[in-house]
Amino acid sequence: MAENGLDGPVALVSDTGEFAGAELYASVLVETLRERCRFIAFLGDNAAEETRARLRAAGADVRIVDGLRRRPSPAPVARLARELRAARPALVHANLSDQGDGLAALGAGLASRRPLLATLHLVLPNRAGFREFVSLQALRRFEMVIGVSHAVGRYLGEGDIGAVVVRNGLPPTPPAPDARSALGLDGARLAIGGVGRLHEQKGWDVLCRAAAIVRRERPEAEFTVIGAGPERESLSELEECAEVRFVGYRERAAALIPAFDILAVPSRYEGLGLTPLEGLFQGVPVVASNIEGLAEVLGDCALLVPPDNPEALAKAILRVAGDPGLRADLAERGRCRARELFSAERMADETYLVYQAVSGGPAEGAATLRAMGAHGALDQPAGRR
Repeated sequence: MAENGLDGPVALVSDTGEFAGAELYASVLVETLRERCRFIAFLGDNAAEETRARLRAAGADVRIVDGLRRRPSPAPVARLARELRAARPALVHANLSDQGDGLAALGAGLASRRPLLATLHLVLPNRAGFREFVSLQALRRFEMVIGVSHAVGRYLGEGDIGAVVVRNGLPPTPPAPDARSALGLDGARLAIGGVGRLHEQKGWDVLCRAAAIVRRERPEAEFTVIGAGPERESLSELEECAEVRFVGYRERAAALIPAFDILAVPSRYEGLGLTPLEGLFQGVPVVASNIEGLAEVLGDCALLVPPDNPEALAKAILRVAGDPGLRADLAERGRCRARELFSAERMADETYLVYQAVSGGPAEGAATLRAMGAHGALDQPAGRR
């Protein structure tokens, strides 16, 4: 077989217009597997410049498909199908931001008659019944779906979807030179920060309310959030958000996390949080919501508080801020946990095993996945085999 064990390149398909956790995953995967397989990345014409640049730097052949979107019309699906037939990939790997994503990749992959794999990064809660029904039906058409956490894997298993759990991994991000100055922070003041889309999911309104509580006791505390998104205007209208600086989108924002004395992650739901994982790698103490997609990353190496509870979030921030020994302990244990459990190499090795299984055909793939599960290479949720 060509391509170091795969009979052709991997066609990686992403239809999102922003650079977020799913797009970071894609670039890390391409970079880490570049010696073992070749990637062709198919992106929509609205793909973020950071997505394009990172995939090219990682070694992917980036190709733009006009009109490729989350809800595509037939024409871009047909264009993508033609591209896939010409490329003759060993498999099509759809990178799904959430369970409503990937219809274009599925349709084009079926039309091109190539093996289909997906990675599911996030499960949206409380969706309309018909939309969820359509999403589950679509996910069942993939030969295999990778869940990035046990929570996502459980969702897939309960939906009778053939799935494996391959937890996300990252390489350590080199810190930006003088990250505090880059964010306009006073080096002498207590800096609490967050990184992520300005979206209801991320709970920045909770952080704003917590900031007001913290500053009553620690008036020198500075709160900063890096990111852009649809909630920017509504957050600016909250009186409590006067205590928080929203500095907008920053390329390679993870390199700025060391600017913070404490990293706050007040999300309401996550698949597997990459921002807190960046915090662990960089030795920044984390205070986060006690939800599945964060607790799985952080374990006992952070302070976890109930979601949607600004009082509890403020109390945890004040506790970490007032205890240098606790900060040092969380930082050291966090680094160890990140290196041991969430390396990019581990994620890439496990994903490559899935590639080999899926590209080998349904019967061979199922047998290979069963063998991998028996030997502990991957975690497999209950579901179709």
